[in-house]
Amino acid sequence: MKNRAGLFFLFFTACVSDAPEEFASIKAETWNSFTNEIAGYTLSYPNELEEDKSRDGKDVLFRYNGYPIICVNFVDSTEGRKRGLWLKYQPVADILLNGVQGKKYEYIHYDAFFGMLVQSYVINHKGKQLGLEFRKSGDLGTVLEKVYHSFMLTGQ
Repeated sequence: MKNRAGLFFLFFTACVSDAPEEFASIKAETWNSFTNEIAGYTLSYPNELEEDKSRDGKDVLFRYNGYPIICVNFVDSTEGRKRGLWLKYQPVADILLNGVQGKKYEYIHYDAFFGMLVQSYVINHKGKQLGLEFRKSGDLGTVLEKVYHSFMLTGQ
């Protein structure tokens, strides 16, 4: 039984991915603006990313070559737990996101058997939690830092 548990753990951890290495070298010369009126924010993102709205327009993914490098989730605590988001984890730091105090979380988000390393910057907003997530470990790098600093709440 011990061997099966060990194999399961090995399989589960082997399926954890990080952002594609090529992402660190994108030019990011052209930037687009994205506004989510439901959740009440705007941000800028490089043209190399593909926008993918989900969850009735309240959440969005930005993909690089199919990999969801940036995700913005607008959830209540029940939905967040059900989806395996940051609510199940302890924060690692206090943050300011667009001047609003919040928390930073680092965790592995699993979709079925595949996991992604995630850094979530979360604030309370409109009675829910709004999380700007970067599916990358370690330093965000210049491009993702620019996305972070472009994030602005709207219609408050």
